[in-house]
Amino acid sequence: MAALSKYLPGFKATCLTVGILDMFLASTMLIGGVMEKMAEFKVPAPLLASPHYHDAMFWVFLHMFMIGVLITMIGILAENPVKQLWVARVLVLMHCVYFTLDIRTSDNYFGSALYQGPSSVAPVFIDLLYILLFLRLSFTTSVKKTEEAVVA
Repeated sequence: MAALSKYLPGFKATCLTVGILDMFLASTMLIGGVMEKMAEFKVPAPLLASPHYHDAMFWVFLHMFMIGVLITMIGILAENPVKQLWVARVLVLMHCVYFTLDIRTSDNYFGSALYQGPSSVAPVFIDLLYILLFLRLSFTTSVKKTEEAVVA
């Protein structure tokens, strides 16, 4: 297990990876045209034509970009191991919420297929990856030892 953990990213690398990936994915949706990209999820044409839907989806992807900026900045600036531990735990919970939202609307056994096609499941897998990365940081032994040393 010790050999495997040396290849897994630490707090800073995890935050940078997740943050930059969020910014990249959101940028591709915004640059590629929000409605054009949402058409790939078989959203009905009348809904795609709605300015309200466009505004909502634009907001979602801009918000995703901004969350990516925040996670990146936290990865760069948070140096206290105790605070890193708590940030990782909060990010696990946040991404569990996103996972739940994405799985319930995707085209899978547990979902409603509100968004259809194989690409509708991609956000679910991305959420799961983020959960696993931050969950690992939430239980990292070296961070817990540091936490115990700070408390003592």
